[in-house]
This record gives sequence, structure tokens and C-alpha cells, in this order.
Amino acid sequence: MKNSSKDIDSRLIEKVKNGNEKAFKILMIKYYPRVYLALFSFTKSKEDSEDLAQQTFVKVWDQINSFRGDSAFFTWVYRIAINLAKNFVVSANYRKQSLNSSIDEFEMDFSSFNDVESLLIHDESLKKISNYVDTLPESLKTSFILREESGKTYEEISEMTDTPIGTVRSRIFRARELVIDFIKKDLIIND
Repeated sequence: MKNSSKDIDSRLIEKVKNGNEKAFKILMIKYYPRVYLALFSFTKSKEDSEDLAQQTFVKVWDQINSFRGDSAFFTWVYRIAINLAKNFVVSANYRKQSLNSSIDEFEMDFSSFNDVESLLIHDESLKKISNYVDTLPESLKTSFILREESGKTYEEISEMTDTPIGTVRSRIFRARELVIDFIKKDLIIND
């Protein structure tokens, strides 16, 4: 009989609750990539995402006894990670780093552009949109990023944010409206 991933996680979690570090390392190896990608969608920085992912798993280790199993283990870990990311993003340290980040941090496929001018316009537009998304209210921004950048389903977002699915749908719809209005007003009209 084949064991499901949830059954294996449950056994590993019980071992971790009893202090088994090897079981914790297995869970960490399994979930670290997904946590890192989710954090990267918030920070846009490899280093910050790595730091936050490590902080997430330290917190998971410290708080494992509070995990009741009401939701999937990854959902619980994800909530810890996102809360850390939200705190990080609003910190003064993050704002300073954002202002000082250089163009070298962005990877671009230069072959997809016909000339330097279109590259600069494209890059500038993406930055403006990204900066605008960062100004959205946290609830709209979180739902929007999870859907548009991380590709999560409405159901996954609902579970991860502990929000009714109807609220998730309306937040994403509202965020999309705001982004489209921003593009129309600030990018198309001002060009």
C-alpha cells in the first residue's frame, strides 16, 4: 500500500515534535524550494529570500508543537513565511535596500528586443508596475502576487491566507483593476 505525502508528513511532524532533527531536515528539504519562491515574489531579492526562508524554518522548528494539523503542513509553513516577509517588506531596512538596488540585479533577455530604446522602455515600465503593486494595500497585494506571480489557484490562496474564496476573488479583481488603471493613466498617457 502506497503512503500519501500527507501521511509521510504526519509521521515526520510527530518525530520533529519529539526533537528528531533528521525528520526536520527532510521536511525542510521538501518544502524549502516552495517557501523560497513565495518569499522571492515579495522581496525580489535572492539574498533576502534565502535569509527569510532560513528564518521561516527556524520559526517552524521553534513552533512545531503549535501545529495542530487543521491545515496542510505547507500551508502552515507558508503562513509563517509570508508573515515574516510582510514584516520585512515594511521595515525601514527593506525600503533602503529597494532604493539602492541597481539595474544589474534584473535579468533580461536582450535578444527579445529590437533595440536599446525598447529595452529601456520595457524595463522602466516593468519597474513602474512593480513599484505600483508594492503600494497596494497589503491584502490586495498579497492575493495579487500569489495569483499573478506565483500562479496559485484561488483555493490555494484562500487556504494560505485564511480568507474566504469570494474575498480572494474580489481582492484579485480589484488589484487587477487598479493595475490596469495605473497602466492606462501613468504609462500609456504619460508616454
